[in-house]
Amino acid sequence: MIYSIIYDAVRHKARTTPPNIFIANTEMAAAVGILLNQTGKSLNLEEIKVPADIQNGFTELLEQDNLQLNEEQEILADLVKRYKLRDMVNETMEDLLYLIQHEK
Repeated sequence: MIYSIIYDAVRHKARTTPPNIFIANTEMAAAVGILLNQTGKSLNLEEIKVPADIQNGFTELLEQDNLQLNEEQEILADLVKRYKLRDMVNETMEDLLYLIQHEK
């Protein structure tokens, strides 16, 4: 249940003018989850061991599939691509993988 707050925060950041580019690992994972859900794409979660794997896998997917994204999706994709990875402090890889998989 608490995860839904993160999805809402990510959507809100994408809708601000200009978009709020300051996100955390959990928000990056949530943005990836939102975009994967909306585009019907997926990542091989078994290959994801660290937050950088999420960012790299998603960036590769964007480049390979040449997805047609709407304005909000473009902003979210840009947030993921520009995100400066940080050490995990309050989150676990389990949390990040959950966020990728369970956006509704």
